[in-house]
Amino acid sequence: MQKKFLVELEGVTAGYPGHIALEDVSFRVDSKEKIAIVGPNGGGKSTLLKVIMGLLEPTKGEVKVLGQRPYKNCAVKKKVAYLSQQSAINPNFPALIEDIVKLGLFGELGLLRWPSEEQKFRIIKALEKVGLKEMVGEPYSHLSGGQKQRVLIARALVASPSMILLDEPTTGLDVGSQEAILKIIKDLTDNEKITIVAVTHDQIFLKNWAKRIIKIENRLTFDGAIEDYLRGEA
Repeated sequence: MQKKFLVELEGVTAGYPGHIALEDVSFRVDSKEKIAIVGPNGGGKSTLLKVIMGLLEPTKGEVKVLGQRPYKNCAVKKKVAYLSQQSAINPNFPALIEDIVKLGLFGELGLLRWPSEEQKFRIIKALEKVGLKEMVGEPYSHLSGGQKQRVLIARALVASPSMILLDEPTTGLDVGSQEAILKIIKDLTDNEKITIVAVTHDQIFLKNWAKRIIKIENRLTFDGAIEDYLRGEA
């Protein structure tokens, strides 16, 4: 019986008008893996996440997520959460932190429905997992940068995804906030058994969390254990 992988890319080429960002990329992701994607700026890392999430269709090759083609696939989007490097949410947006987390239930609620008691419980539970349960009722705009990032992780968690894609989750944060985010992500992969694929330049994040490194420089140039990657960088 053929093994089923969470993510499968085979010969994937993708990009934008006049620019190829990824070329002939192939790899697989198993469930419960801790994968960091590294590489130079402009090397195609964020494009890769968009392909996996189904936000961008490859021009060549095959992508499967949870056994399905992800592009414009609502079933896949419900099971794969994506936290972009630059949040589309205005940091001064006049909403409470629980309202931001509720946005993660858009696939269930749509625009007009109010959350059920069960969904409200999940919102509070997601905030508890990122250490912000006691701040329910606090305006999002009052939070520090690190706290805002934790709220956005809670938004990704609230729909109970099988996998979370993170794009530079600790960039621009102070050391204390970086450590808090690292602790949350370690808990999610170790105890919640959520598969996480994170684009990062953060060496502390790599050394203290990642087990597998995928290096993208428009093509895949490394795919292996963190120990092998670090030996090659030394």
